[in-house]
Amino acid sequence: MTSAPLALTSPDGSLRVEFRWCEDRFVHQILSGEASSDENAAMASVNGTADQAWPCSPPIQQLSLESLPVGDALLGVGSAGVSHWSVSVHWQESATEPTLFFDFACRCKQTPEFLGSTYHTNPRFKIEPGDGSQMSIEGERTEIRPAVTDASGTLRWTYSIKGC
Repeated sequence: MTSAPLALTSPDGSLRVEFRWCEDRFVHQILSGEASSDENAAMASVNGTADQAWPCSPPIQQLSLESLPVGDALLGVGSAGVSHWSVSVHWQESATEPTLFFDFACRCKQTPEFLGSTYHTNPRFKIEPGDGSQMSIEGERTEIRPAVTDASGTLRWTYSIKGC
């Protein structure tokens, strides 16, 4: 795997998402434009380990930056246990300020123990769950999950992130 990060940066440079390879998966962080001068200007994903069937964030093992007619997007897939994840990350076109849009799905052969995305909470970033998704904040962790996780099949959750 490459050690160079895959990233999307807003046209005005005020917001960026960076995915880096770590052990057996890509991990990511959201950075504000001032991240180089302020270590508090980042919000990182909380990730799992290779032995977890239901990690606290999706285990993305293949990721590419694609140029699409609507703009650049990061597209990825991965697996853990007997489940398979996919992700699409792109800029939200209708937003009045730079806003990243995350769209995750997981094909589950059994009811998940946990399914969602987890971040180290940072008040400098605003997360909005999308349709069919819910968010909770407990201590220093923010979780975004599908609204329904009591079944097998393909489950999906979406959210947007912008700087405050």
